Formats: sequence, structure tokens, C-alpha cells
Amino acid sequence: MRHIEGLGDIPENIVVAASVDQMAVLKKADVFLSHCGMNSVNESLYFEVPLVMFPQTNEQTGVARRVEQVGAGVFLKENRNDAIRSALERVLDQACYKEAAKKISDGFKKCGGAKAAAEAILKVV
Repeated sequence: MRHIEGLGDIPENIVVAASVDQMAVLKKADVFLSHCGMNSVNESLYFEVPLVMFPQTNEQTGVARRVEQVGAGVFLKENRNDAIRSALERVLDQACYKEAAKKISDGFKKCGGAKAAAEAILKVV
């Protein structure tokens, strides 16, 4: 444990930083605690990382509902330490969340990326 002023004792496996390279972190992560911005969710699922979601806006709430519906994460409805811990443990302990994230990732990777999207748009314009 290390003590960080204003946060208290922080376990060694927790990183506290003003900013991080999110994609580099997601390449190593087992679960992602997220506010559910669309880019963050897409990046997390691309790297096969299931989510624990605590949305802050209506749009983010819609994203969280959909991710939960497809089984790739848990939508937190309470801002309590025990609820966050329970959701994180659930996602880490139940393989179905990782499997759902991988299924979505596989779909992303089969779509062909930006080039395929541009070609599809050009076909209809």
C-alpha cells in the first residue's frame, strides 16, 4: 500500500495518474471502470476488455444499457464502494463478460475499419 494525499491508502496494483495512454492500458487490462463515453467503450471492447460502467449523462446511460444487454459489462446504478467492488469482482470472476467482449471485438475486427466504412458510404452517395 502507498498513501496518496486526498485519496488515502492505495494498493500497489492500482495506478493513480492525471492522464494515461488509455489504449496502452486497455491492452493489459482485465476490466475497465468507465463513464461510458462511446470512444472509451469502443476501445475497451476492441481490446476484449469487459466493463463496469458508471455513466454520467443520458447518452452514456444508453451506451451502458446496451453493453449490459449484450453481456459485456455491468451497469452500476449506485455510487458506493461496495457496489463498485462487487461489480468488479463479478466481471473478473464470471468468464461470460470476457467472452461477450471478445465476441464484439471479433465483430469490430471483421468489419474492415475506416477504409471499409468509407467504401460503404461512397456506394450510397
